[in-house]
Amino acid sequence: MKIDNIKVKNFKSLKSIDIDLDNLTLITGVNSSGKSSFIQTLLLLKQNEMVFNNLQRRVININGEYTELGNKKDILFEGAYEEDIEIVLTANHKEEKILFNSENLKLNDMSNISLIGLEDNLNIFNDDFQYITTDRVTPSITYNLSDEHIERNLIGFRGEFSAHYLAERRHDRLHIQALTHKKSSEDSRLLENVSHWLGEISSSIDISAEVNPAFQQVNLTYQYAYGDNTTKKYTPLNVGFGITYVLPIIVAILKAKPNDLLIIENPESHLHPAGQSKIAELCAIAAANGVQIIVETHSDHFLNGIRVATKNELLKPEDSKVYFFRKDKDELETKIDEINIDKEGGINRYPKGFFDQFDEDLDRLISW
Repeated sequence: MKIDNIKVKNFKSLKSIDIDLDNLTLITGVNSSGKSSFIQTLLLLKQNEMVFNNLQRRVININGEYTELGNKKDILFEGAYEEDIEIVLTANHKEEKILFNSENLKLNDMSNISLIGLEDNLNIFNDDFQYITTDRVTPSITYNLSDEHIERNLIGFRGEFSAHYLAERRHDRLHIQALTHKKSSEDSRLLENVSHWLGEISSSIDISAEVNPAFQQVNLTYQYAYGDNTTKKYTPLNVGFGITYVLPIIVAILKAKPNDLLIIENPESHLHPAGQSKIAELCAIAAANGVQIIVETHSDHFLNGIRVATKNELLKPEDSKVYFFRKDKDELETKIDEINIDKEGGINRYPKGFFDQFDEDLDRLISW
């Protein structure tokens, strides 16, 4: 079951926000405007799943597997009149309220936690929940193994087990056939599709991953086709940095099932604009077929890729939402503007700071 809405009060710069989530939700805005705080809210919920499952514990963990928030004094909104932080989730017309004290981190008795997540399989509490941070795995000669992650159908927050996942699950069928690349064979599997989608970023590339049991590591290699020939196999150190950096995102999307929740930070990092747009298309296809995806991005190319996908009817306008996070001058709290994409890919509003730097720079150049 998908999350329909989330409300947050008094968490960091989020004094009071109310956000509807769709199949695809884009979060954008200037630096330090509250985007990461919003993502951390979701990660905090996932991190405390066992607390919600055993209310006798009643203490929220702010430093753990999914997020590190540091000092508890830093998580309360600076201008708050009270010490409670409130998170309210809505899914399928059911509402859950999590209220906890920022001083002792104890759940308030007013919390209404019937755990729709565990009872009704809310996607954030699923085992397959996948978060891909902006600090992803970088090129290396070999990569580590994690049987635990692979058995849980996960690749790690940094995508550090993507190579192992591909080595073990390369023959898996895609759960969503619409994600099958047009160049893939009729009986295509995961690894073939990963190669073809990577080929949209670096033409004619092919990827392979093999476990080296003697060293308990995975070898990840790439090679290129040219004419009727192929190159030798290259390690990630000898191909473009962006290829390996985007690999976890492609793997995470292609392994997803309908109703999964996938959170991706800065998918555009180290990619050419055309590659950014292609990753947006891949996200749009997955979202249109039931995967709930939340993307934090600074890329107008990624946004425009979603707009093009909408115009091309890969994604319905009602299946996406765009939010622009900002802070007004001399104010501490995050303000949010909702921006809608219509069926032609048009945008209904352009608040100041919303991907307008190109136009501003162009005006300055022309005025010279």
